[in-house]
Formats: sequence, structure tokens, C-alpha cells
Amino acid sequence: MNPDRVFSNGTIVTPSGRFVGDIGIKNGKICFISEASDRHNGAEVIDVSGKYVLPGLIDGHVHFQDPGITHREDIEHGSAAAAVGGITTCISHPLNIPPAVDVSSYQETLACYQGRAVVDYALHGGGTASNLEEISTLWRNTGATSLKVFMCFSVAEFPFVQDDAMFVILEKLAAENGVAIIHAESDKLTSLMEERLKKAGRCDPRAHVDSRPVMVEVEAVNRAIFLLEQTGASAVILHVSSVEALKAINKAKKRGVKVYAETCPHFLTFNETDIDRHGPYLKFTPVMRNQENRRKLWDSIAKGMIDTIGSDHCPYTVEEKERGRDDIWKAPNGLPGLETLLPVLLNGVNEGLISLEKVVEITSANPAKIYGLAPVKGEITPGSDADLAIVDMQKEKKYDAENGPSKCSWSPYDDMTFKGWPVMTVVRGEIVAADGDVKVAPGYGDYVPRQDNR
Repeated sequence: MNPDRVFSNGTIVTPSGRFVGDIGIKNGKICFISEASDRHNGAEVIDVSGKYVLPGLIDGHVHFQDPGITHREDIEHGSAAAAVGGITTCISHPLNIPPAVDVSSYQETLACYQGRAVVDYALHGGGTASNLEEISTLWRNTGATSLKVFMCFSVAEFPFVQDDAMFVILEKLAAENGVAIIHAESDKLTSLMEERLKKAGRCDPRAHVDSRPVMVEVEAVNRAIFLLEQTGASAVILHVSSVEALKAINKAKKRGVKVYAETCPHFLTFNETDIDRHGPYLKFTPVMRNQENRRKLWDSIAKGMIDTIGSDHCPYTVEEKERGRDDIWKAPNGLPGLETLLPVLLNGVNEGLISLEKVVEITSANPAKIYGLAPVKGEITPGSDADLAIVDMQKEKKYDAENGPSKCSWSPYDDMTFKGWPVMTVVRGEIVAADGDVKVAPGYGDYVPRQDNR
């Protein structure tokens, strides 16, 4: 098959190794992978010598805030930020207005996104305390990549679940061969800790960290594992922040529980003392842990204890965050992260903490399999979508959120220098971003339903 376009002479990276070669693309699909050659029958040849070619990243943890909360972010700007960050598929979480908790609201979100995205996108549905009768239908009649549940309070529009509702949701998902994604923190324990701190007059930034000690995560993770084991369901434990929780997940995995661990770049970058300086801009949940834990999280990636990584991109305006300047409890929880997910990991590669092969595994191959998007996404394989992140491992750059494409003009990563950056992002054969600039109009990105081939 004669290709339309060839990316030539790059070092192609897979979870199992790397080699220098050419990738041929025809009609948006990879049509061949070969040794580097100058014979391509008139195709457009893009020389990426000296660069590393990764499968395009799949970010399974994105809050576009769209529909309903678009003063913070929207799909046009959020997906553009993903493009410059090497992310080729975003999976949107269901906490919009209305939240995607039944077939109608799921389809409403998709209709809202149509014709507006820069990169491809999928959509998680939601499981709450009030939509138990919708769970099976929502899974069967949509392309949802998972159903999200909270074990603690998040927002009033998306009620968290107690054990009885959680059990029912997991039971129904197990019957459908579905997948849950779980925010695992104990609501009762976090509420108790927060109440104690407020009574003691604590409203400083560190009070937020102190309100969510490791035990509130570990307790909820163990409870989630127990319910998964009892129902036979599959789930990803989201944004795991502590090595203690990771140990529980991996111990369960060894005895056959279908549970996966996700972490986030901010846990790999910041520790609990950083909130003293950044204040409300580093308020998110779960919270940062100590420096030793941060180091051990990198080790856990290297050892295969972490299955995937998501940005948990959840921006708020400066005005909303500043409400917590003198009283941390008044600030909302969340931070941006689409543009910095890959640079954090590439910088870790340059520091010798993990390998590029491991980056590919946790950002592309694993999320594609877990969320039912393989083999269309997450692979550099003939027949797969030609989604590529081309990176320069020698490029050093200081991050500047204000001049990025996201609506969010701030970031705790501002002025941090990373070595290793995405320099070209390709979605279905088309260059959607290069050197920090978006190259396509909103609307190029397509919806990608799950493939039901897990």
C-alpha cells in the first residue's frame, strides 16, 4: 500500500523496546512500519531524525468542565492544550452540568462536543447513589469507557456512594464486563479530620493536607478492593497518592482481583510542603505526601506497580482559587495539567527514574487496553490510528501557562524547567500541534467509543 505520509528516521518506542524506522500512514491509519528508507513512492516524507516517536498519549482523566462550567475550561481550549502536550485522545470525566449519568445526559455531552475538539476524545459515564437503575443501560447503550464513582463527597450534582450503592454498581458492571473508575477516600474520615481542624482554628494551606492523611486513602482503597473481589468487577483506583495504597492494590492484583492503579504527575512533582508556597493553587484531592513517598512513586512506576497515569486536569479560575488565600477551606479542589503530563515524565526519564518504554506503557498501551480503545488507539501497529507523540529528549524549556492554549492562565508548574518535550503531535495522520502551536481548527477531533474487545 502506498502511503500518503511517512514519518522517517525516528526512534520508534514501544513498551518492549525501541528501533529506528519509518511509519507509513494511509487514510489516517498506520499502513506499515519499516526500517528507515528513502523509497516511499512519492509520499510526503517528514524527517524526524534524532527524535523519539511514541504512540499518542491517552489521558484517561480529564475534566473539560464542558458543558456547564465553561468559564473554567471548555473542549476547544482543553483539547488544544492536550495537542501541544502530546496527548492524542482525552477521556472526559462525567462531572459536567448535567453529569453523564444516563443515556440521555451521555448523548447530550457528546452532542455538545461534536465539531469542537482538536484531538480525539472518549467519555466516561457516572455511577452515583441516585442512578442505580441506569447502570446497565448506560453501559450497554453508550460507548462509555468506564463509569466513575466517588467514595467521598465531591460536588452536590454527583452524589457519592455508600457501600450498598457501590456494591450494586459493581455487581451490575461485572455482569456487563464493564469497568469502574473509583475516587477512593473515606468520606467519614475526611469529614471528621476536616471538622477537627476547623474547630482548632486551622485554615492555613497545610490544614488541607492534614485533613486527608494516608489512612483515609488506604481505608477506602481496601474497601473498594473488597467489594471488587466480592462482585468480580474491574476497576481503576484513580489518582493513587500513597505507596501504602499501591501496595494494597498490587497485593490484591496478585490474588486475581481485577484492579488497576492510576497516579498523576502532581504526585510525582510536588510534596506536602509545597502547598505552603503555592497555597490554594496546590489544593486538590487526594493530597500530596512527603518527599520519600514522592520518590517511591517514581520507583513504583519503574517496578510496574502503577498501570496508568492521568493529568486530572481540573482547572479553576484565579478568582475561584484566590478565595482560599487566607482560608484554604474556601478554595475549590483541582489544578490544570494537560500540557505538563508528558514533560514531567520525560524529565523523569532524563533523570534516570523511569524508561521511555515505561512511559509508553502507562500513557498509551495500558489505558487503551483498560478503557477498551485498543487496538485502534495506544499502539504503533499497522491498522491502528496514526496517533503519534514525537518528542525531543534534549529540549529544555521553562513552562509558561499564561501563553498556552488552555483557558487556565495559571499552573503550579509555571517557571519549572523540564528536559524532554513533545515537539509534534499527530492524530490520525494529521499534525495537530508542533513546537507548542496548534495546527488544526477545532472540529478535527473525533469521538472514539470503546471497542468492547477487552
